[in-house]
Amino acid sequence: MTHPWMRTTLPIAILIALAGCSTSTPSSSTSGIIDLTPPKEPTQLGSSSTTAAKTTDVTAQASDSGKVQAFMMRGMVTLGHESNSIQPCGSTQQYWLTTAISDRSALEEITPDGYQAMYAEMIGFLDPAPEEGFAANYDGRFTVKQINMISAEMSGGCKQQPHTTRAFGNEPGWAAEIKDKQVTLIQMGKERQSQAITSTSSISGKQQYTGKDFSLTLTKAQCNDTMSDALFGWQSTLEWQGKQFKGCATIGATDVTLNWIGEYQSSAQAAQNTGLTTTLVLNPDHSATTTYAYTNGDNSLVETGFWQQANQNTVQVMMTRHQGRRLNGERLFTLNGNTLITTEEVVNGHAYSLGSNGLRLEKQ
Repeated sequence: MTHPWMRTTLPIAILIALAGCSTSTPSSSTSGIIDLTPPKEPTQLGSSSTTAAKTTDVTAQASDSGKVQAFMMRGMVTLGHESNSIQPCGSTQQYWLTTAISDRSALEEITPDGYQAMYAEMIGFLDPAPEEGFAANYDGRFTVKQINMISAEMSGGCKQQPHTTRAFGNEPGWAAEIKDKQVTLIQMGKERQSQAITSTSSISGKQQYTGKDFSLTLTKAQCNDTMSDALFGWQSTLEWQGKQFKGCATIGATDVTLNWIGEYQSSAQAAQNTGLTTTLVLNPDHSATTTYAYTNGDNSLVETGFWQQANQNTVQVMMTRHQGRRLNGERLFTLNGNTLITTEEVVNGHAYSLGSNGLRLEKQ
């Protein structure tokens, strides 16, 4: 992601040299919508026991810059000595996976032999892949802030639509589903019962839903399903008409940041002024491609990388490859109507102004 005037005045060989001399890497962080409160010890489905909180040690903490928000990624996860990766559903992209040390023993217990892929839903954020090690050849690095669920038995999980928030347990079997501002209790051999949600709250690793005659609490903590090889990131307690149910839970698996996906392009007037047309494509798997097409017929330049939401009005676009060579280029775009606007980019640790008008890309 080099400065437009550099593309029109410098040969590609120099651009590639610039891509190899990075002095610092723009970092990402979570906005705080997913917290890192210490998790409880794993609880077996159907068990009513809980234990004291345990300190969390995360191998790749977010930076203090607060640039991006964590988001939900659904995909197939492979865990092993030389491969810790997630491939988003419906994608060929592969991101190196960084998980919390406190989660690894539980993950090892459900991981099948032979690098068999498992369906997973994980909340986290993306960073560029490191320059060395097993992770270097991946499309980026996904740091997990929260496991929603991972299962060795759901090989077809990506074929299903993202589910809504739900709690469930065994002995006896029960489930509570949240949909359309209602909670529906499902029990084996009984009719479904529904109640309206009158209030919700989400603080310090806990989500709570209440109604006239029920209360459902989800607590961030490991939870194991004794009936399957699955690990969940939430424990649940349901109080329903005087009865109590305990089990595991998963929050809704929809990536709520996908409103950014699409193709964005510079105007014909900009092409006349700069001699090139810039096209940015943001894909559902969070991959991104920037193409620079020259009006004089020269070969187009292509950069690839990833994107993620910074806030409801800002998106971070990181270009990690320029013509296939390593690059660290960051642009923070602000949305104005249907147009993405940025006035600065950071390339290999160096900030460049894009002029008073900046770069403006209109959604196609």
